[in-house]
Amino acid sequence: MRRFVGAAVILAALATPAAAQDPVKLGLIDIYSGGFAFIADSIRNGFQIAVDEANAAGGLKGRKFEVVTADMGGSVDKAVTEARRMILEEKIKYVTVGIHSGAAVAVGNLGKEHKVLINGGFATTKRLTGEAGHDYVARANLSTVEIGRVMAEHLKSRPDVKRIAVIAPDYEYGQHFVADFIAGVKVARPDITVVRQEMHKLGATDFGPHVTALQAQPVDLVVGGMFGADLVNFLRSARDFGLFSGKTQFFTHGLDLAKMGALKDSLPPNTMGTVWYPFYAINTPKSKSFTAEIEKRMKTYPTGSTTVGYVAGKMLVEGIRKAGTDDVEAVRKALGTVQFEGPTGMTKVRACDNMALYNFYVGNVKRDASLPDGIGMGDVKAINTESVARSCDEVKKARATGG
Repeated sequence: MRRFVGAAVILAALATPAAAQDPVKLGLIDIYSGGFAFIADSIRNGFQIAVDEANAAGGLKGRKFEVVTADMGGSVDKAVTEARRMILEEKIKYVTVGIHSGAAVAVGNLGKEHKVLINGGFATTKRLTGEAGHDYVARANLSTVEIGRVMAEHLKSRPDVKRIAVIAPDYEYGQHFVADFIAGVKVARPDITVVRQEMHKLGATDFGPHVTALQAQPVDLVVGGMFGADLVNFLRSARDFGLFSGKTQFFTHGLDLAKMGALKDSLPPNTMGTVWYPFYAINTPKSKSFTAEIEKRMKTYPTGSTTVGYVAGKMLVEGIRKAGTDDVEAVRKALGTVQFEGPTGMTKVRACDNMALYNFYVGNVKRDASLPDGIGMGDVKAINTESVARSCDEVKKARATGG
């Protein structure tokens, strides 16, 4: 009997170090197929760089971080299914959802149910950490509230703009983009009239009907919330139908969610835009090293989704490392104290809604041979997200009322 007990103790002692070295798995769900695959892959590469940095620094007390990915296609239901599988079968405590806002909110509900942390990797819906928010969600990106405020404030420099039309994809992000931009305009430029709101299907290939609808009434400016392949297809139709051949100009959100070279021949003159990462205009060692690493891994220059993907991964690994454990409750408490230097400068996570705050940019399209693919942003203005973000009191109220 004593011999049996002794053997059991020895086996337990041998097993414990191995268990302690099991990796800390981080789930990453995104649209890895179809027209948005480039964005998803960019997010993943940025996320992986943050994880690799943490592992090079010792991981979690010697335990490595490991990224586990899943393809949701374009389906919210598939995203929920994959997240549930990660949580229940793979015992993953930290799941990040990439580009799809509706999926982030739906998966966020699992966080509350299973007491795991759900991170919005690129989701811009305000509901994620606001109206539908709770203690088990976080966000690595600004929301449509902040985007709307930045764009509306920028129009203060354009007194010639009096009549505008807005176009965006017809799902959660796009609907909120339109509503929050218009809310921002009412504050910053109450003299502006919004004459049309046009919504298109996410992943649309034919924008002809939408372009002709935008031409139905004269406007000074078309404001766009499209991104990636949608923006490319919209600009192609806009060029074919001559939408911007007269006095009408273009102001679009998220220009660097596609490679700027893909837009070079179709972007109208004097286009205004927002971007996450004008790396060519940021002269810091961190930005230069991040740009070099992205070019090494992806054989191309970074886009906005690479830097936000980095923030999504970095905030999680730093929160876990700071807590000294992968226990979700301990990490939640540590997350609101996390600060680090990101590609765009200092990044910090605030405690009230676990939102990462860092610089966002607005400017004018510039064609210059010195820029990658000969095109980028000029007159770049950095906006610290903290200066335009919904206050913690606003977030608290939104959660209490659901709106």
